[in-house]
Amino acid sequence: MFDILNLLYLGATMLASIVLYSDADYPTHTTMAEINSVTEVSMHREWWREDGNGKCRYTGLMVPYVRDWDEVVKTRNTETVIPAEPDKVAGQAFIFNKKVCNGKPDEAILRVNADVRTRPVVFEKSQMYAQDVTELKAEDRPKWLKQVLQRIQIVAVQDEKAKAFVESTAPTLAAMAEKDAQRKAAPATVSEPAHSAAAS
Repeated sequence: MFDILNLLYLGATMLASIVLYSDADYPTHTTMAEINSVTEVSMHREWWREDGNGKCRYTGLMVPYVRDWDEVVKTRNTETVIPAEPDKVAGQAFIFNKKVCNGKPDEAILRVNADVRTRPVVFEKSQMYAQDVTELKAEDRPKWLKQVLQRIQIVAVQDEKAKAFVESTAPTLAAMAEKDAQRKAAPATVSEPAHSAAAS
């Protein structure tokens, strides 16, 4: 039963992912001196889609992140732990918070992905999957998400584009937190107290 539910959840998660293509070249931030940096980015879907290129854009921020968690690599008979590297840029996180379509109001979204390469540029037409993070359970979200959101808040103190991102994303994050709380409380609300054998 639980295997079936897990498969259904995995299927829904895959359906929540879309492919995006970069609208321009975006220089990345690859050194710790640049760790508190953000870059505005814009991407699009395939032209033939209803919300494809020329009709809609997905906009947000590219932010450097560090791997501040241990990575566990499992093989058939062994388990290797790769220590965290909090003093080294691991890659670029992409967080899209708006879907901007011609003739329509902007739509608040929260889609994410990461480029784990420390390349100097994300080139125009680069392809990536963007996952709807609001549909993921808290434990399935990217491990870098919390630090990147915190970093954007730090940058927002003196950066207008980061400030605008924080303000426009606040309702989505609040709704996601509420959903997390409901998921956490759900088992306690649906379970029934056990009846003793003597009860009739």
